[in-house]
Amino acid sequence: MSEVEKRLEQLLQEKRKAGATVSMRELNQKTRDVIARVRNGGETLTVTDRGEPVAEIRPVGERSPIDLMEEAGLVVRRGRPFKITWELAPNNGLTLEQFLAEEREEAEL
Repeated sequence: MSEVEKRLEQLLQEKRKAGATVSMRELNQKTRDVIARVRNGGETLTVTDRGEPVAEIRPVGERSPIDLMEEAGLVVRRGRPFKITWELAPNNGLTLEQFLAEEREEAEL
């Protein structure tokens, strides 16, 4: 398992731990209790509307799974500059169309 796969698995496990849900109705009727669960228990709660997740409530300062993946270099958020950190393969003079045509021919053999 590569380092990236290990990190992704770790992030997914952290996300699974945060599996508690609260309905919009319960949030509306018991807001103070729900906030206490987050504040005192450190829980991350998923708010659902008719069973569909619509939001998350997490303690201040807790990073979301997407934040963790961004820190690990697994994703880049839209609108942020993306820097290539690997070396590009040497250009053998083929256009993309020519390269793909050759690859497809080899695959057919």
